[in-house]
Amino acid sequence: MSRLGDAPIEVLSLVLNNVYQQSDLYQCALVNKSFYATANPLLWREPQLVASGTKRKVTERKDTICFRLQQSLRQADKHCLHSTPLGHHVRKLNVSYGNCLHDLHTVINNVPLVKELVIDIKQLQDKDIEQIALNCRQLKCLSFNFYYKPRDRYFEPLKHFTNLCELDVLVIDNPEPLLPSLQHCLLEKLKLRVLGFGGVYNNATFFGGIPTLTHLELECPVRDFFQYCQTLPSRTLFPVLTDLRIARRGTSGTYEIDDNDAMVPFFKSHPLIRTLSLGNVKISQAVMTSLATDLIHLQRLSLIKNQLLPPFTKSFHRVEKLTLRGSGMMAQDMAMYFPNLQYIYVDKTLSALQHADDISRMDGPTIESLTKLTYLPSASFTSYDSVPQDLKGHLPRRMGGRLTKKDLDHIRNTALGLVWIDHPLWSL
Repeated sequence: MSRLGDAPIEVLSLVLNNVYQQSDLYQCALVNKSFYATANPLLWREPQLVASGTKRKVTERKDTICFRLQQSLRQADKHCLHSTPLGHHVRKLNVSYGNCLHDLHTVINNVPLVKELVIDIKQLQDKDIEQIALNCRQLKCLSFNFYYKPRDRYFEPLKHFTNLCELDVLVIDNPEPLLPSLQHCLLEKLKLRVLGFGGVYNNATFFGGIPTLTHLELECPVRDFFQYCQTLPSRTLFPVLTDLRIARRGTSGTYEIDDNDAMVPFFKSHPLIRTLSLGNVKISQAVMTSLATDLIHLQRLSLIKNQLLPPFTKSFHRVEKLTLRGSGMMAQDMAMYFPNLQYIYVDKTLSALQHADDISRMDGPTIESLTKLTYLPSASFTSYDSVPQDLKGHLPRRMGGRLTKKDLDHIRNTALGLVWIDHPLWSL
């Protein structure tokens, strides 16, 4: 084999599977027939109008992904261009703002193997959700990325998604019509974002728990949720829950649970939690003690904008990764109460609330002597070549050697043996 273009389809497929940019795949498809046959299904795997991360203003219907897709599908059928319908290659589809509901109907009828779907069409009705369920039986991840105002029976069609594992819903007003429908779904991951809910959970509206749920993300007032959990005969709503994220931003910039001790019974009844993120929650002494004693499997802890933390009295023996954003922690406490840390991430947000010996204020040698980890300032990562070889993992080499936010997130999730003191510009 003298040239890559002479390689079998199987070899080309392995090569092109490592091409990350859609524009590069377009160029590969133009090389010859073999490259086209290999690159084309990959291009249709996650069809996009522009490269990921590029902003595009939708001014006309023809500028939307659904309109372009339904045109392409029609042309392919008209000219018999492919033995395999183009829509059968689609695995991920993001139907963002500006798309027409009629165009969505056409596309949904032609992408039976799609697995991830993001919808941002406010005109969507319950019958449309049911149509998606009937036509896309392989769907595993579904996101309603628009402000949904509750309507009775709107989410009842969720029961038709037999393979659905992940659900992300953005609700305005209150979640009551949604919650009962969730008990029919054997979800593994649930993200619930609620704006303006001031009601109270009760037996008639609450979904009662999901036995298969492993990841729960709540961006909503959670005080009533935790208080409601205490009234149930069994407080273990999610027996296999391993990842919990709580985040809430109020009108004043910080949301605090008035009775945050109500979290303690929830932690006691969900001891399998390994990853915990608490954002904009004022942590009491009881909660801090519960994190150390009840969550015996906790390995990753993120504290985000929690103001001053209470004194530590118990050790976090299993925590390996600690993230601090807008929350202060004294370096001595970190060394004493987190004996097994393998990675620390701190955004260097200076605050009058921080102590003089807060870890974010210390220099590299002092941090290394206390934590026994390698100090790494954010300025160390300026390009792909600046990343140490053992941290690159599966990082793609992008045009110009640049690093994206996604690349930095990957490093944070996989790095070990580091203390990363970051500038707020890079913070999540």
